[in-house]
Amino acid sequence: MLRFGYKRDRVIDELLMLSKKYPNFIANKPKQLNLLRKSWGGKGRVPIACPSWAVLALDHMGRVKKPCCIGSYDNIAVKPICEECGLSIYSLLYSIGIKNNM
Repeated sequence: MLRFGYKRDRVIDELLMLSKKYPNFIANKPKQLNLLRKSWGGKGRVPIACPSWAVLALDHMGRVKKPCCIGSYDNIAVKPICEECGLSIYSLLYSIGIKNNM
């Protein structure tokens, strides 16, 4: 995962440029890509503004992963650092589904 900051923003800028040049190649829309520039909120390993509640994340055995798809079913396993996340799978929910910004 690329930490928030200059490098991450340059990668997003490059993806935005490529999506204009090759519109059928980059699946993410500009709204989604721009959401990846900053954290969605978290306090350590606890999600705050992330829409992880809208997605049922399961492991290969069908067990629910917590707090999201990066987590584990095992409560004592290492959890993701939510305040440093900006996972693209959830950006679709933010940009279209949950926010009603079609």
